[in-house]
Amino acid sequence: MTTVFFLFLLHLSLGLLATLPFVPDRAGASYFKFCSAAAAFMMTAALCLLWRRFDVVGGPRAPGGAAYPMLLAVVGASLAFSVLYNRARHFGWRGAQGISLGAALAAGIVAVLLGTPPEQRVLVAATDLTSILLLGAAAAAMVLGHWYLVVLDLPIAALRRMTALLLVGLVLRGIVVTAALMGPAHAGYEDARLVASWLWSPDGVFVWMRLLFGIAGPLSLIWFIWKTVEIRSTQSATGILYVQLFLVMSGELLAKYLRVTAGLPL
Repeated sequence: MTTVFFLFLLHLSLGLLATLPFVPDRAGASYFKFCSAAAAFMMTAALCLLWRRFDVVGGPRAPGGAAYPMLLAVVGASLAFSVLYNRARHFGWRGAQGISLGAALAAGIVAVLLGTPPEQRVLVAATDLTSILLLGAAAAAMVLGHWYLVVLDLPIAALRRMTALLLVGLVLRGIVVTAALMGPAHAGYEDARLVASWLWSPDGVFVWMRLLFGIAGPLSLIWFIWKTVEIRSTQSATGILYVQLFLVMSGELLAKYLRVTAGLPL
């Protein structure tokens, strides 16, 4: 379970950082500081989980295998740059903001690629990158919805843009999951088929839960979010985004569990 929560925390933190360029500066420094601080906190928790379970040398079950020490180092680098970005926002160092954010994301992506198994590198990398986008968009949209109570003149276009990004993340995530289920890997297809045929399969139950909670549920809410944003009802939109975030996080946590325990990159 250590690897499950490490992947979840790393993807969520990188996703939050990746959405920051889509938010206008009119949201205020407090928004960017809050999101980057949350990302840094989750990265710290992810690193602590790895250090407590695998120390600094790793082992056969450590993320990245033989590349575990390098993975640990680049996650630490991403954390350091995230803290630097947070301080750059606090003190108004405009020149350092873009550089530190870009470096944090670049180091994080390297860590993600190091953690992919060689035999399924393309599929798992696509799974991880779309997971980062979806988690980041869902979390950032919910947080941004609250910021309309903090910054009263924040343009509604910001939340509309984040809702569109959330839709893009869901569509791309759905395409990758479909490719994993139906493509050459057939990841989880047989397990899901058994459950659909009223036969017992523990992994199949989790596959269906992952699809319903992580893909179908969030997609069913997008229209309601978009309409509440269109009528500028930001409080209603934020309420729906709470449910959206819960469903997305549940689905992605189940996806990490299936990947680690059953080898299904969903």
